[in-house]
Amino acid sequence: MKTFESWLRALTAVLLLSGVAGCKVTFPDNAAYTCEKDGDCGGEGFVCTSLPDDGPRYCCRPEGAELCNGLDDDCDGAIDELESTCFSGDDDNRGKGACRDGQSVCTRQGTVACVGDVLPTVERCNGVDDDCDGEVDEDFNRLTDPFNCGTCGTVCTALQTCVEGVCQKRGELDCGNGLDDNRDGATDCADRDDCDGQACGAGCLCENGRQTESDCGNGEDDDEDRSIDCADRDDCEGKSCGAGCVCDDGRKTESLCTPDSGDEDGDGQLNCADPDCERKACGPGLACLGSNCVEGVCDNGDDDDGDGQTDCADSDCSGQSCGVGCACRNSAKAEANCTDGIDNDGDGTTDSPSVDCQDSDCGGQLCVTGEPNAVCGVTSKRCAEVSCNDLVDNDKDGLTDCADTLDCPNNSRCSRLVDGNRVAGTCNAGVCR
Repeated sequence: MKTFESWLRALTAVLLLSGVAGCKVTFPDNAAYTCEKDGDCGGEGFVCTSLPDDGPRYCCRPEGAELCNGLDDDCDGAIDELESTCFSGDDDNRGKGACRDGQSVCTRQGTVACVGDVLPTVERCNGVDDDCDGEVDEDFNRLTDPFNCGTCGTVCTALQTCVEGVCQKRGELDCGNGLDDNRDGATDCADRDDCDGQACGAGCLCENGRQTESDCGNGEDDDEDRSIDCADRDDCEGKSCGAGCVCDDGRKTESLCTPDSGDEDGDGQLNCADPDCERKACGPGLACLGSNCVEGVCDNGDDDDGDGQTDCADSDCSGQSCGVGCACRNSAKAEANCTDGIDNDGDGTTDSPSVDCQDSDCGGQLCVTGEPNAVCGVTSKRCAEVSCNDLVDNDKDGLTDCADTLDCPNNSRCSRLVDGNRVAGTCNAGVCR
């Protein structure tokens, strides 16, 4: 390749060779030569080009895309000019929101740098997707944010709170100072209109007119009710007591049971060895059983624990759900909901009362939604009344108590109404006597 910069290398020789047919001129490869047109460059791929701004014209042979090598690779008269755009941030943010591509340029060291690109910044409330995640102002709730109330930049005063996007006068200014700040006769959390949902101190929150524990893992009695953290059942039951920890039955329990987790509840037992982890997830498709991490998802068609057994065929799944209305029993899918009329276990039989609980899995199970006294017969395979004295058609067959002679034969205990009062009796010929 010949470039204009190679003019700095002195022309070393010009050899004129003459012959019968004429003469031939050869030039050294490391020298640059002026020209007026491509033909002046002797062919072989050389073209006549010029420096920018109509500078001197010279012979050059294009070698391809421009590289950072101090040469005019594409013979456009410019050295190391890159035309590609670039983005030095995460590809997921490129072209989104405020993010913009920059220009690739060559450095003095011969490397490629990206200049002029705009990268993600912290999201601000300004109508712009500053962090380039495809959402605008998502970190701000303009219905409740006192610094961006209703619109970005609308700041409520210290005497106001943001309610439904409007700055409104706030009564109780401090819900934990023991003072009736607005002199309305109610102090701190007792001032429900002003303080419900407001902090009453570190780890304390006003709810329903009283102080409640809002931090259930800091070891402090934040609401001063003499119950600390999880022991404060009224406030902390079911709430987090720290990473991987949840309050259950008045104590800390493990909620994160994966092999890479620690002893989050501080009881000295880790992962599946902690009884708190029983049947909790310990990995994709896995759950703790005893102290082992075994098959935990029993309807995905995968051998999650790698023991050669899949879903209900794996004894680890015994009694576990295999889908809606389905449970694993005896190493196979079984109907678990006998009230919805659906073949949940896919064995070709439905459980609707209209077909008499024909799925053998339903024997002894409820057959009418919300009705504890209607059960599928084990041998009869039909929905049957099991209470003959509640004055209710439990199995929805149109016959109530003694009138349902199949389910309430003679001498079954029953009830009848006499002057609006229930009187005990026995079934006799379809009637309670």
